[in-house]
Amino acid sequence: MTSSEQLCLACGLCCDGTLFDNVRLEPGDDAKQLKALGLPVKVSRARTPVTYFPQPCSALCADRTCRLYKQRPQQCRTYECMVFKEMAAGRLEPAAALRQVKSARRQADRVRRLLRELGDADEPRSLGERFHRMQCRMEAEAPDEAALATFADLSLAVHRLKLLAHAKFFVRP
Repeated sequence: MTSSEQLCLACGLCCDGTLFDNVRLEPGDDAKQLKALGLPVKVSRARTPVTYFPQPCSALCADRTCRLYKQRPQQCRTYECMVFKEMAAGRLEPAAALRQVKSARRQADRVRRLLRELGDADEPRSLGERFHRMQCRMEAEAPDEAALATFADLSLAVHRLKLLAHAKFFVRP
């Protein structure tokens, strides 16, 4: 197994709902085939409809492999995070790349734990969507001091995760 494959299998952040809320299908992607393979393909009701499927990806296996790898959509085929690109270019050693991935996974796990503490166990939704829903719930309800303190910790954890994602995982133009 190559160091690139090891990195992706240690990570999975692009598929597990940490980095992205959904995957947009491209014109060459076969939405009917992907739906038949088990992806919950949806079409937005926007003026210009967008075909997509939500994250976390239902094709992501527990070992972070993709059960649809050979039939995966174009966006999945072409996305390479900055950590991957830096390692592939030789500017980042594989061990350092793995440390960055592990740091991001720990931060994402902290966000998930805080969401669960606040009563959100909706794991089949992306972290971004779960945080937004929790924020709306906190604004609509009158939470107690403990919940407010936990939500403050959650807000800070999400902020740190976003900073890390922008610095290390999102591709710069």
